[in-house]
Amino acid sequence: MDERLVAQVQNLDQQGRSAKAIARTLGVGLADVVGVLNTAVQVTAPGRGEPRCWVNAGWSRSVDLEGAPQWTGLDSGASDAEEGQGLVTVLVAADSTRSTKAQVAGFLLDVWCLGVKNALPPEAMTQSRLAAYRQAYFSAYERHVQVPAELVRALVFGAAVYAHELGFAPQTDFEAAAAVLGEPAGPCPIRFGRDGKPFYINGPYDDPGAIVRTLRRTVGDDGFHSALAFPEQPRRRLFRSRR
Repeated sequence: MDERLVAQVQNLDQQGRSAKAIARTLGVGLADVVGVLNTAVQVTAPGRGEPRCWVNAGWSRSVDLEGAPQWTGLDSGASDAEEGQGLVTVLVAADSTRSTKAQVAGFLLDVWCLGVKNALPPEAMTQSRLAAYRQAYFSAYERHVQVPAELVRALVFGAAVYAHELGFAPQTDFEAAAAVLGEPAGPCPIRFGRDGKPFYINGPYDDPGAIVRTLRRTVGDDGFHSALAFPEQPRRRLFRSRR
């Protein structure tokens, strides 16, 4: 296989390009691109190699990296004028020499307040299925980028600890999904929240009243900011019929 083509395909793949986009850019057949993606995967033994990790482009605009300058250059593809939204989407794939399949897990992080909003437990995927799944997983974003596992551990575990200190537990599948990442190496150097305080923006399935009450209890009325992004849904009351 042409080593130059392999290097070009891998470089564009790490930039978050789809297989079709890579084929168009390089002027080669889609089958050639897929062949490179399926054969150029580093396979590592569990506990000895690092998982492959991706995050949405623009993730760094939602966190404070003053204490982690080594990661400031690992973001690309988002406009400099674009503000952070407080949400970071993460995908993790842990390879194994015991199988041709990778264990794939995902996280949706609210790095301003709630921590781990959603966690997808590990699922075994072939490399070709992972390539397609990754494109669909990040389809809401213009781009996604590959980053070191050390950074993703800091994001995921750091967000969980930050939210725990505010009174919020991670989503129920967090522990199963986090097993793919391994343990963090030390204290998290990333600062969470917005402008030094928790900033809660409600999601469509949240209970804003309960979350705000928790924040008032843990940090006080002046210790956080909040904004209403979705109208609060009225709660249904259940009545027993009388006969």
